Amino acid sequence: MKIPCSDCGVLILQETAERNGGRCMPCRSGTRAQIEASKIAAKRERELDATDPIRIYWRDLVDMVYKTPAGLNSLSEHELQYWAVGCLSGEVYNGGFDQYFHNSSASTYHAALRGLEAMGALGSLLLLQKAKQIVFGFKDVPENTSARRDFLANTSSDSRQQRLDELDRQFWADPDKLAELCEEFAVRHGLVRLTAQQGAPVDGLRPPLS
Repeated sequence: MKIPCSDCGVLILQETAERNGGRCMPCRSGTRAQIEASKIAAKRERELDATDPIRIYWRDLVDMVYKTPAGLNSLSEHELQYWAVGCLSGEVYNGGFDQYFHNSSASTYHAALRGLEAMGALGSLLLLQKAKQIVFGFKDVPENTSARRDFLANTSSDSRQQRLDELDRQFWADPDKLAELCEEFAVRHGLVRLTAQQGAPVDGLRPPLS
C-alpha cells in the first residue's frame, strides 16, 4: 500500500511513511530544493514526451513487459539490462534501496548488475552491491517478490536502515551521471536512434516505476 508524502505528495510505501514521520526519503533528508528542481524537470519531460526517442522507447519497453504474454522474456539481453537499470534508478530516487528491494524491480537485480557494469556506471554498481550486502548478506537476492518482502520484514532493523539511508544519499548524488550512460548504452546497442538534432543526451531521465 502506498500513501502520499506529507510534504510533497509523492506516493511512498506505508512503511517508509511510518519510519520517516509521514515523509518520503528526499523530504526527510531535507533536499527540498531537489524536489522543486524535479518538478521543473518533470514539466520539461512532459513537453518532450511525444518526440524524445528515449522516452518513446521506454514506453515501448513498458508495453513489452506488461502487455505481452512473454513479459520480460520478450526482451533481448541489452533491453533487459536497460530495463533493469532504469527500474533501479526510478525506485532508489523515489524511495531508496529499501523500496527497490521491496518492489518487483529487484526481481531483475542480476540484470541491473550486468547493465551497470556494461554502461561503465561503476559507482552506482558498487552502491547497489553494498546495499545488497547490507540487506541479504551472502544470500542471493530472491527473484520472487513475496519472498523478498518476507525476508525484509523479518530482518528489519534501525541499523540496517541507517546504513541504507547513507547509500541512498550517495546514489542520489549521481556519481556516474547514470541517465547519460543509460542513453549512451541505448544508442550504442541500437535500442534507439537519435537524429543530429537529438544527439545530445537528455538530462534528468527518470523512467517510470514498474
